[in-house]
Amino acid sequence: MCGLVGRCARATATVSADEILRALAPIRHRGPDGDGVWTDPGIGLGHVRLSILDLSTAASQPMVSFDGRYALAFNGEIYNFRELRDELIAQGVEVHSTGDTEVLLSHIALHGCATTFAKLEGDWAVAVWDTRDELLTLGRDVHGVKPLYYAPGPDGSLRFGSELKALIEVGSTASEPSPAAVNAALLGYSVTWGDRTLYRGVRAVRPGEQLTFDRSTGRIERRFFARVVDWVDDDLYRELRAAPASEVVQRVEDAITAGVRSRLVSDAPLACLASGGVDSSLIATLASRERSDLPLYHADVANDSERPAAEALAAALGLKLHTVRVTDADIITAIPDVTWYNDGPLIYHLNALPFYAVCELAAADGIKVLLTGEGSDEYLIGYPNEALKPVLDLIDRVKAVPRSWLKALSPKAAQLFWPKSDDTFEHRLLELNSAFEAGIVADRSAAALGTAMGRRDRRSRITSLNLAQSHLVSLLHRNDRLGMAWGLEARFPFLAPEFAKLAVNLPDRYKLRRTLRAHDKRHPFIIDKWAIREVAARRLPSALSARPKRGFPVSINRRLSVSPKFFADGFLADLYALDEDAIATAISDGPSDWLTRLILLEVWGQIFFRGASRDAMRETLLAHTQTAVPAGH
Repeated sequence: MCGLVGRCARATATVSADEILRALAPIRHRGPDGDGVWTDPGIGLGHVRLSILDLSTAASQPMVSFDGRYALAFNGEIYNFRELRDELIAQGVEVHSTGDTEVLLSHIALHGCATTFAKLEGDWAVAVWDTRDELLTLGRDVHGVKPLYYAPGPDGSLRFGSELKALIEVGSTASEPSPAAVNAALLGYSVTWGDRTLYRGVRAVRPGEQLTFDRSTGRIERRFFARVVDWVDDDLYRELRAAPASEVVQRVEDAITAGVRSRLVSDAPLACLASGGVDSSLIATLASRERSDLPLYHADVANDSERPAAEALAAALGLKLHTVRVTDADIITAIPDVTWYNDGPLIYHLNALPFYAVCELAAADGIKVLLTGEGSDEYLIGYPNEALKPVLDLIDRVKAVPRSWLKALSPKAAQLFWPKSDDTFEHRLLELNSAFEAGIVADRSAAALGTAMGRRDRRSRITSLNLAQSHLVSLLHRNDRLGMAWGLEARFPFLAPEFAKLAVNLPDRYKLRRTLRAHDKRHPFIIDKWAIREVAARRLPSALSARPKRGFPVSINRRLSVSPKFFADGFLADLYALDEDAIATAISDGPSDWLTRLILLEVWGQIFFRGASRDAMRETLLAHTQTAVPAGH
């Protein structure tokens, strides 16, 4: 994994190497192994390198194609690069390096960006300059594992980069927060999926999107070359529906194993994250069958510890477990640094803080690649609130009859006794502030249903598609930013197409299985991720394979309080015109999700718009916050 930046100017304007170097400066953590700058009339590309494949200088970037037409800056991994290389060699193209960058560039030179992007299997973001047609092309992988942002300039130019820090003036009033995005963040929205960002004038290239900028006209064209919904396959769904359960479970195991094997390709040291959950435990188990020397890494979060499960996994596999203890004090101390690397407030994923700590530990041991279990919960519906929806849907259908009777007599009374959760001003405001992204994703998922399906299979497929296009993208943002903070690449076997395509088309009974046993008190009589748990039951101790999901919990929000002085004359006070009384009222309820969101947003605002250093914010946090001792301690 690496980092890239660049600028494409209009007309006869130039781009200097110094300008590109300045843009690279705030993202150098993404590439500790090397850097490079390439300029041509009207264009500049910059790159910082984390060497994973082909550690030699033959894979240095930016890279120019064999015919001199294309220049490329690339961030990521192409897992099918060997197959693509064989195709190129068969077509008479010489490939000199052993990595994936030259293969990618040569394929583009031979077939063009659109054809090449559609054939890539991997986690990637790329910027390609066509010197002949003077076209800039930006692209991003279908899951959005690797980030890529762009910002049109008032002079008609286009700036782009792997992180927002490369496109804004950090600590300057010239950079403006998006009020809508700030509101969405306070309402609990991620602001890391879709094309909107926390900054005015800066957009994200969407997952699976190709953006083309014509230097001569200044026009930007955007199109999708791939989407998760493209994996909907009616024939495969019918095949899986008719197959015996044992055969389907075996196909699930084979698909996960294929994903693990492809993600183990590396010329640098690898390890596995052992969070304690069934997903990371299964990935570590399958990976250890391929490479018996893989170490395990675990973040032991005080008050939310899952260490016993991680230790049980290590003992079962005979592997060494490396553990970092993360206390409330550690979390508070790390907030400024993690906010900086995260490119935004930590509201949506507070567990980014212990993830940052475990990545630091792995990097200190020389690890450069970390396999994790993201993707399983989204594709096979492993979240308790989603697993409970079948029950809630049934209750809603039962309630619909008396509600319709009451509505006929008094609509207001019906709304009072049976309000719809999505029919509130808060919900509508959230949708407005997030540019209706959730609704757009839901419509896209519903439109991809294909063949006639039963109610359960229909709901299950829509849920999987929705989660893979929304919540999953936010998790990938977290893992990319906090891994790259330490020059560490996160990889996700559950995102391999062998598994993802299979999972999209699985009937509901392989995701949510009804049972007479109260498997999880949050959704009794429903086993979540059934097929995954069946595979895990073959490979793991029952205490791990049947373990209910905890989700890397971090509960400091239930203990964290703050003095009003923390917000005095600060970012939020200025943004919302809050005086002392308003601030005191805003935080009067004490420790809560709301208070934690305000604290995290203030830290982000102070660093990115007020110019506060991370050290200064750390001192301020330590001076004005405190955590209550949990009951029983």
